[in-house]
Amino acid sequence: MKKYFLFFLSCAFIFSQDLAQEEMQETTKKEEMKSKNFWKDNLIPPEVSGSSYGVFRIGYSYQYQNGGTITKNNATSCDYKGHFNNVYFGLERGWIGGKNKMFMASGYLDGVVGQTYSLSVGAKGSLFLLNGWLIPYVGIGYQLQHLSFNHDSNQYNMHTAVVSLGTHITIAKGFGIDLELRSGAPFYILKPKDAQAYGNPHINHVGFILSFSFYDFNL
Repeated sequence: MKKYFLFFLSCAFIFSQDLAQEEMQETTKKEEMKSKNFWKDNLIPPEVSGSSYGVFRIGYSYQYQNGGTITKNNATSCDYKGHFNNVYFGLERGWIGGKNKMFMASGYLDGVVGQTYSLSVGAKGSLFLLNGWLIPYVGIGYQLQHLSFNHDSNQYNMHTAVVSLGTHITIAKGFGIDLELRSGAPFYILKPKDAQAYGNPHINHVGFILSFSFYDFNL
C-alpha cells in the first residue's frame, strides 16, 4: 500500500512540475508576443496599405541670402545680406506604388514664418527604402518670399524657382525627422516697377530645414 502511495505522490509531483513548466512557457510566449506587438505597433514604419499618403511637417528653417550691392534709382545703395531663422511648416499629398511600393510622387505646400516669410508650392519624387526607415526625395517648386531693405520702409516680394534635396529618417511608426537643403535660381523682385527702381537685382540664396514629420499611408 505504501509503495502505491509513494508512486502516486511521485506521479503527482511530476505532473505538477510539467504543469508549472507549461505555464512558464506560456507566460514567456505571451511576453514575447507582447514585446513583438509593441515593436510592430509603435516602432517599425507603418505598412503601406493603399496607393496614397499624406505628410505634415513642422520644424526650423535657416536661410542665407546675398544680393551684393543694390542701388535704388542710382542714388541710395546698400550691401544686401541676410541670415534668417524661422519656424517651418509643410503639407504634402502624394501617390505611392510601383515595384514593392517603392516609388512616391507628391505635391507639396510649405512656408516659413519668423525673421522672413515665404510660401512655396511644387512637386516631389521620393523612394520608399529599407521598408520605410529611409525616404530620400528631390523636389522642384516655385517660392514667393518677403523682401525688405534697411533704408526703405516699403515692403516688397520676390520670387524664384527652387530645388530641394532631403531625406526622411523614421524614428517611430509614422514619425521621424527630415533634413533638407533648398536653393535654386536667384530671387527677383516680383513687381517689374519695383525691380527696375532697384536695378533689377538678383539675390542668391540657400536654406537648410530641420523638421519633425508625420507620415500617414492609410489615406
